[in-house]
Amino acid sequence: MKEDNYIFNLDIPDDSSYNNLSVFTKRTELFYGPNIFSAVNIDLSSNYLVGQIPEEIASLALLKNLNLSRNYLSGKIPQKIGSLWSLESLDLSRNKLSGEIPPSLSNLSYLSDLDLSHNNLSGRIPSGSQLDTLYFEHPDMYSSNDGLFGFPLQRNYSEGIAPKQGYHDHSKTRQVAEPMFFYLGLVSGFVVGLWVVFCTILFKKTWRIAYFSLFDKACDKIYVFTVVTWARVSQKTNVQ
Repeated sequence: MKEDNYIFNLDIPDDSSYNNLSVFTKRTELFYGPNIFSAVNIDLSSNYLVGQIPEEIASLALLKNLNLSRNYLSGKIPQKIGSLWSLESLDLSRNKLSGEIPPSLSNLSYLSDLDLSHNNLSGRIPSGSQLDTLYFEHPDMYSSNDGLFGFPLQRNYSEGIAPKQGYHDHSKTRQVAEPMFFYLGLVSGFVVGLWVVFCTILFKKTWRIAYFSLFDKACDKIYVFTVVTWARVSQKTNVQ
């Protein structure tokens, strides 16, 4: 069975007297008049949409909630998306979007929910108090975008150099693994050595006698040394 291809497209003519918008979805072309520019909520999630998000979507100035998640949208996030100054919620997760996150996103002062996870985004994350606050409230909003770097993510690559998709920092793994193996080997060696000595003393009588005899002599020497030293210190103290 041939798989259906659905296309997401916005067509806004240059002539402002028309202000028409068309949406191609599920083999159907839907037309909207000027009232579409007063839209507050758009939810086209899970609709098998393909293609790019059109720049013209930034014309929906009163839009508050935009959900295009769980589709097959590709290309870059529109640079003018920061023009949606009323936007409160933006969900573009689980698509095939690539490129950098537009810096204009940091201008959306009303934005309280953002999800860009599970895409192919790359580059440095835009800075801004609003985006930083959102990350601490929703720490998974950038997840599964291996090419992203910079604050607030832990990884911080060189300026202008983003890792390839599927990148894994093996140096960090090595830095963690090497000390772990060292201490593991140290503890294992100590346990094995102690067990060998214990078994030898336990099963070989002559060695056991020699060991305890040596231990007794060492204790006697330590005792004598301690008593003599204490006597000398006491004698000097009494003389003074």
